[in-house]
Amino acid sequence: MKNFIFNTVVIMLACFSSCQETTNEQKNIAVEHIKVDVQEKYPVGNFEDYFTSSKIIPLETIENSLFAKIDRLSLHKDKIFILDRKSNAVLIFSNTGKFLNKIQDLGKGPGEYASLMDFTIDKDNERVILYTDRPYKLITYGMDGKFLKEDLINDLYLSIGYKDNKLLFRPIYTEKGKMFSTYDLETRKREDFIGTDEKDKFFSSLGSSAPNIISDKTIHVSLPYSEMIYEYDGNKFKPKYYIDFGRNKTPDNFFDNFKDLQGVFKYAKENKYVYGVSNFRESKDYITFSFQGANIAIYSKASKKTKVFSAMPNDDDRMAFYNYFAHDGDDNNLITVYPSDQFKMQMEIYKKNDDVWKKLPDYLKKIDENVSISSNPLLHVYTFIE
Repeated sequence: MKNFIFNTVVIMLACFSSCQETTNEQKNIAVEHIKVDVQEKYPVGNFEDYFTSSKIIPLETIENSLFAKIDRLSLHKDKIFILDRKSNAVLIFSNTGKFLNKIQDLGKGPGEYASLMDFTIDKDNERVILYTDRPYKLITYGMDGKFLKEDLINDLYLSIGYKDNKLLFRPIYTEKGKMFSTYDLETRKREDFIGTDEKDKFFSSLGSSAPNIISDKTIHVSLPYSEMIYEYDGNKFKPKYYIDFGRNKTPDNFFDNFKDLQGVFKYAKENKYVYGVSNFRESKDYITFSFQGANIAIYSKASKKTKVFSAMPNDDDRMAFYNYFAHDGDDNNLITVYPSDQFKMQMEIYKKNDDVWKKLPDYLKKIDENVSISSNPLLHVYTFIE
């Protein structure tokens, strides 16, 4: 397929994948197309084309810091915040990976919960806000994990974010039939945005392994079944980017013939269709995201082109590019999550080659001494060229 070039077009909101309701204002929103050349096999990228450096951060493993999975990753100032839904906890590490504290107040009393769905950081007031779904609560903590207050709410949400003293929600599709909501923390007023259609309702059970609301330069929302990326500008949600897979885009009405997601996955794979975007994140000069079959897609704002890669190794540390995971934070980094067993396996391979082992950075060798196959995962942080 021929490489596509970037352009900016005006798209009627009625053509979007999740857009039943339109207004005159929305019909004239300019949506930037990010065009993607879908391939059978994606190449390994050249690290120096995009990044200045990379580093491995081991997340300290002690009894109180163990977690099962990273469901949200937020960087704020000198701290790393990790959501683990399985243990219903938010873990706080230093920017070097040292364990600092854990928010995990399980129970039925004030300030306690039985199930944690998501969290966000209120950067204006230096607070961590948890959203729990059993019961429905907003629980506020200091940046050190100290409990401050709680508020009861009424609805079930999948993902949350924060901007300008408002919480941003992606609701479970209810009788209100809206895709996004805001909740003013001062007035407690709720406002709903953008109507849902049958496709939204069908895919509401799909879920996602990555968070849908990401705080980067602003607030972006991606859906696991849609090519549209939404932005919250402080007043409303609006379509901002469209990831254009060209003739490989799955037809909008393809789900009509299926009763379950397995049929959808099989249909898309057999027809070489691509749908949905995850891990969408915007930094100063780049936009990054992933989709099925591709580890990382990088769109350069300067060249206005998208390139897709299966990996992006750094020859200086020789560590593989693992699972790209979009993080919250207004920084110029890209993060992949490196399982500890894979890290140890890679280091064992290097130990068998004296020339390679001698060239590895000393800090990696020290990490290898302290990490086991059952340790917490490591973060591989890549810094973009500025």
